[in-house]
Amino acid sequence: MRRLSLLLGLRPKDLRRAFLALILLLGILGVGTIGYHMTAQLDWLNALYMAVITISTVGFGEMGTVNTYTRIFTILLIAATMIWGAWAIESLLSTMLGGEFQKAVLQLRSMRKAKRMKDHTILCGFGRIGEAAASELKRHGEPFIVIELDPEVVDHLRELGYHVIHGDATEDGALLAAGIKQAARLITTLDEDNANIVTALSARELNPHIWIASRLVRHDNYRKLVRAGANEVVSPYDYGGRRLALTLLRPHVAAFLSQVVFDEGRGAEMDEIQIQEGAEIAGKTLAQASLRQRFGITVIALYHAREAHPTRVTGRFELNPGPDTVLMPGDVLIIVGSSEQLHHLHQALGV
Repeated sequence: MRRLSLLLGLRPKDLRRAFLALILLLGILGVGTIGYHMTAQLDWLNALYMAVITISTVGFGEMGTVNTYTRIFTILLIAATMIWGAWAIESLLSTMLGGEFQKAVLQLRSMRKAKRMKDHTILCGFGRIGEAAASELKRHGEPFIVIELDPEVVDHLRELGYHVIHGDATEDGALLAAGIKQAARLITTLDEDNANIVTALSARELNPHIWIASRLVRHDNYRKLVRAGANEVVSPYDYGGRRLALTLLRPHVAAFLSQVVFDEGRGAEMDEIQIQEGAEIAGKTLAQASLRQRFGITVIALYHAREAHPTRVTGRFELNPGPDTVLMPGDVLIIVGSSEQLHHLHQALGV
């Protein structure tokens, strides 16, 4: 009960009260049905009908064999409804009409959506870093669901149309509600390393094959996050500091990176395509593939994935590969081009 109340965002006492009220109403209805079946000699459907119209005080008319026992039973049933039934109805209505119940309904809807999702991304935390990650995922059309603890942020995200689970990402229940079992990726951007470590541990245990990227706050926690199961550990402070220094030391390089990497969608964009087995360009050289002539894109690097570790990126990058470089299945091309050129390339190669 406590886990369910936390997951739905309801207070445990409110949830217990609602369950008790529902059980009490069903109990009164059940007793009424059995009573009319026995005292008025009615079949079960008509006995249920009599119980409903008696409890609701509609009073369409009596059915069956009405005798002294039937009348006494009716008096007791009405009295029980007035005493306990009124409390039960008031309890249910107060819970259902309250704002917390409406949020619980939205939570259930998000959980159903997450259950239908597959190979999606789970984003844990929606601070400034999480918001930037969500913006990028949305821009690329990547299906994702957010886990956020702050109720005000959750309400804001739902107004924006995001799929969001209100809960603590360090708890297994929240991860399961977000569809961790069938998710392909998880990004944790929580404010504390310990929270990110626990989230990575839980996610890795629940889904051993999921790819995990984690925010790093303190450098001395890097190895802990890796041991916890993070495939990639990123320090936003390092990236931010180096980018600031780069704008002073190499302003044109910084401007290029800003346009191509950090501000995608405004001109040239950087992308990657993995060469699949049986693909049109598999086994060909770069010259034979004619990617620049056909699509106008530029290959700036080639990642030899066949040398990669199964869970971490440890393969070899070949910068500015020559025209005689053979493209093997599993290799990844790092390319630059306009969004339209990249779109045509993906369509033509089916990647």
